[in-house]
Amino acid sequence: MALFSRKGRGLSRSELSDKGANTADSNQPRYSAVGVDISTSAVKVLEMDRGRDGYKATHVGIEPLPRDAIVERAISNLDAVGEAVAAALKRSRSKRKNAIVAVASSHVVTRTIYLPVGLNDSELEEQVGIEAVHHIPYSLDEVNMDYLVMGPSAADPNENEILLSACRREIVEDYAGVVASAGLQPVIIDVDSFAVERAYSLVTQAFGDSIQNKVIGLLDYGDTTTHLDVFVDGKIVYSRDHAFGGRILTENIRTRFASSHEEAEAMKLALDLPENYVADLLEPFKASMAQEANRAIEFFSSSSRSNEGVDAIFLTGGCAAIDGATDVIQQVTGFDTFVANPFAGSESRGKSQVLGRQTPLLFKACGLAMRGAG
Repeated sequence: MALFSRKGRGLSRSELSDKGANTADSNQPRYSAVGVDISTSAVKVLEMDRGRDGYKATHVGIEPLPRDAIVERAISNLDAVGEAVAAALKRSRSKRKNAIVAVASSHVVTRTIYLPVGLNDSELEEQVGIEAVHHIPYSLDEVNMDYLVMGPSAADPNENEILLSACRREIVEDYAGVVASAGLQPVIIDVDSFAVERAYSLVTQAFGDSIQNKVIGLLDYGDTTTHLDVFVDGKIVYSRDHAFGGRILTENIRTRFASSHEEAEAMKLALDLPENYVADLLEPFKASMAQEANRAIEFFSSSSRSNEGVDAIFLTGGCAAIDGATDVIQQVTGFDTFVANPFAGSESRGKSQVLGRQTPLLFKACGLAMRGAG
């Protein structure tokens, strides 16, 4: 599924299923493209290849974004983001000219509809358009839309379950525009939650049978928000944003040790800080990370039918690279906690060591780059 695809509707979401993980339908186009993840704080460009043993990261580039270039998960400064994409691409040294980028799922309307089995492609497309009028809260002229046939309905085998997604066209065009301004051809505009599911499939492979049939919480510690996705059998069943992020630590560093936000961010990334930084700022921040994790899991537990928590927690985002964060979160929450590393497989292990502390930043970029691995 893709909100925009240069060659049509792109890869099927079936690649996200347990059976189809890491494979695309033979009828779907394959691309040689970089994944471009545009987050609140940085642009990440990642190139991956696919071999017989899985995926391998080959080129990576990361470029920070100025504050407020991204507001409420939408691009507010097109020039700044376009320049950052170009700089990240240059850092990556990738020679690929195509790109896959994602819009935030918060800007995407997703609905499930049901249509008769046996419709041909043109009939299906026509019926989806008719049904979409009743389900999409915008004029269809104002959105980019795609759909995917999930299979026969459990309630009625004579009907197919159709997953319908739509995003306002101006948001899609902004993301396509900044990629194009960097000299890349945007071949797919994806949805970030689909990219996360795709990358998660690599994490589950690395853990093998020990993670099967488990309820897993994936905590993404971003710049301004922490996002919890809960997975069951490789699918996201719960999502929620929490108002906590790495910018809190950056602002504390600025207040104590720096003269600007940019200087504080550079000091944090370079670990160029006074000795009292760890005791005065870092340890309290790790405790806050753990409290936020505990709060996020409690929200999920109170909303689930079983009223239970998760079996384990995986961390992504810049804060996941903080030394000792997993131990503090595990101690406070009582759940086994790990850094989610989609590059831990046999083909990517060497590159993972090269990426080092950048690995947790590249989770979503990995899910996008997988679609461009050819």
